[in-house]
Parts: sequence; structure tokens; C-alpha cells
Amino acid sequence: MISADISFGFTDEGIEEIVLDSRKEMHNALFVPIIGERSDGHDYIDMAIKNGAVSVLSSRDIRPLKEKYPEVKFYQVPDTKTALQEIGYMERLKFHGKVIGVTGSVGKTTTRTMIAEALSAGLKVFQTAGNANSQVGVPITMFRMAHSGADIAVIELGISEPGEMTKIANVASVDIAAVTNIGIAHIEYLKTQENIMKEKLHILDGTKKDIILYTNDDDPLLRTLTVEKLHEFGIAVDKNIDIRHYSIKDYSLSLLMKGNHMLQNASAAMHISEDAGVDPEGAKAKLESFTGVQGRGETFRTASGVTVIDDAYNASPVSMKAGLEALSQIDGTRKIAVLADMLELGDKTLDYHREVGEYLATLPIDVVFLLGEKASYIGTGINAVFDSSDRDSGKKPTIEYFNDFSELDNTIHAVANDGDVVLFKGSNSMKLSEIVKEFRQEKV
Repeated sequence: MISADISFGFTDEGIEEIVLDSRKEMHNALFVPIIGERSDGHDYIDMAIKNGAVSVLSSRDIRPLKEKYPEVKFYQVPDTKTALQEIGYMERLKFHGKVIGVTGSVGKTTTRTMIAEALSAGLKVFQTAGNANSQVGVPITMFRMAHSGADIAVIELGISEPGEMTKIANVASVDIAAVTNIGIAHIEYLKTQENIMKEKLHILDGTKKDIILYTNDDDPLLRTLTVEKLHEFGIAVDKNIDIRHYSIKDYSLSLLMKGNHMLQNASAAMHISEDAGVDPEGAKAKLESFTGVQGRGETFRTASGVTVIDDAYNASPVSMKAGLEALSQIDGTRKIAVLADMLELGDKTLDYHREVGEYLATLPIDVVFLLGEKASYIGTGINAVFDSSDRDSGKKPTIEYFNDFSELDNTIHAVANDGDVVLFKGSNSMKLSEIVKEFRQEKV
């Protein structure tokens, strides 16, 4: 657990923001130089001060800097990332409303946003900006939360390596936790889905004595979770845990975004907002008018009549199947799936892509565009199903393969017509969001 006392004498008096990027124009900011794989933020302290930093953390000798910039406050620390987390916890203690923490393999951002939408029917809500859910993002979120004047907060917590959840959970110290699902994102590092579940459940590490844990009852692993299992994992052994399950079947909702995964997210939002005292009808109205989060399932229509499902921010087998299900449920002349490589899936990467293809083959989808070598195995999966002697119905989609991004870009713009529905889904580095951005310029 992080100490409530700042060991290096930091005060946030006069600080209006915490900044990691020295290039950013800032005002009365604390600049935190982070040492990364390719660069060291300490090399850019001069730039940060020029751009408005009035306080700086440093793990280098600060004496030359103090002489050069006597008007700036410098704090000598052993490690700037750890010091930032100490500051984050100090700021967390200043917030007196309930803090809801959301984690899971997929759907964190959408679930967090839907919970915030539902709560906003009766409360002033603070939520994580963008995807600031990491070891450096969560402490900055705590600072913003402490100065927000909100009644309640919804915070997103993500992981990219083993042990990370404990670090950020100790900063966030949530009162209520929600786990969306257990997929295979990060399985390359964590090896098994049970290990992924254990890592996610460390969201409870920073909590106080009593904690409410909401879990998705439609998820096979989370459905079996009990307090006894938590204790067997060595998690929350000294805490009172109230596990509450939510499910797609709990509420009758008509959402603008299609797919069972969206109904699951909305169910979590309804349960949590009701328990927070928000009027259920007000929460329902908020959710039923919600159009989604950019890059994570937002649906919009262009002036030329093309419906776009923007799910291009990232991809895993679970989320790609969910996106394809959503595509299949929206009315349109043609259903077009634009899919790119899923990355960081470990040794079974190609198997997972084939599996997505086999699932796609069961859906009424007309055209499939595949970008990348790994994504081509989605086509392998589709073909395997339709070549099987057991297949006796359904129309095989048209499949086109692309290795050149520009060729895909030009093709989809030439092919998509009035009445078509187009899904974009792939890992972020595959840059499908750039094509979506072009469609977004035509948004009505």
C-alpha cells in the first residue's frame, strides 16, 4: 500500500495540471519526466519549463536545475514514476465521493463511459479521460478527480504487464469494482485466462475494508467467482467482499449500439447507477440515447448514406467477434467487415484469427476485407467452414486480401455505397482509424 505521506515534501498548491509531454503548452503544471525505452523525459525539462511547468520531479541531480531556474520548484526523487503514484494516492484521499473502478479484457472504456452516462441522470460524474488507465495515467486521473467537484467517479484501470494492476489499484483505492470479462488480451505475457483473471482481480488490492465487486455473469470464468476463490488467489483476504453479478438478461433496453456485449455493458451501468440512488428511468434514457465511444463501437452515418461502426481502436478475438455480431444486427443493403491483424496474442495467434473467420462464416455478412498477413487467416477460417461438407446453407461472403494500406483505403471508399454498413476492427497499430477518420469527415 502506498503511504499517505509524501516522502519528498510535494505540495500541489498552485498546480493546475500534471504533464508528461514536455512539448505540450501548459499552465502552472507539474512536469514529470518519465524514463522510457527510447527516451528519457529528463532530457526535456528545459522545454517543459519554457512551455509553462512551474514544478518538476527529477531522479537526476536537481542542483544545477535549481541554479538555472530559481523560480521553479524541483523535487528530488529516486524514481519519477513511483513518485507520481505517491502524488496520485495523495490526491485520491482528497476526493470524498465514491470511486468506481472498471477493468476487464475488453469493453473497459465503453463500460466506464456507459456507467458514467447512467450515473449522470442524477449525479455530477467524473470519469477517466480517454484511456488514461496506466501506471502514469491513473495518478494524473486522481489529480483531475480531486479537483473536479464531482459527486462520484468512474475510473478505468488497465494492465500491460504482470503486477501492474496492484500498483494502480493502490493509487485508485476504489470503493466499487466492476470486471467486464476475461479474454485473451495479454495472454502472451500471462499465459492463461485464469492468470489474466487473477491479475484483473487485483483491482481489489487498494480498496478499503468493505468493497462491492460487480462481475459479468455471462462470462464463463467470472460466473464461477466466489469470495472463497478470491481468498484462494490470495486477493482481498482481509476484506469484506460483496460480489454482485450482472447479465444481459437483467434489463430490457433498446440501445443504438448493437450486440450482446453492449447490452452487458449497459446492464452493469444500470445496476451500479440504481445502487447509487439514480432514477432507473433516467439512467435508461441516458443509455438508450448513447451512440458509443469513438474507436470502440461508435456508430455513425455519413452524408452518402454509409453506416460506419468505428471499432478500430484495438482488437482481440472476443472483441472482434462482438464487433461482427453488432455488424450482423444492423439493417443495411450490405454488411462489410474491414478487419486487420490482431496483435500480442502469443503462440496461437493464427489459430485465433482462423477462429474469428469460422465465427464470421455463421453470420450474414456480405463482404470481408482483410488487411495484413495474420488477418488473412480469418479468410482461411471462413473458407474452411464453407468448404466443409457439413455446410448446407448460407451465402459465402466475398473476401479480398490486402497488404497495402493505401489500396485498402481506396477500395473501401470506392465500394461502400448508400445503405451499406461497414465495420472497422483491428489492432490500433494497423491504423484502420485513419480510414474511419476520412468517413467521419462526412458524418451527418
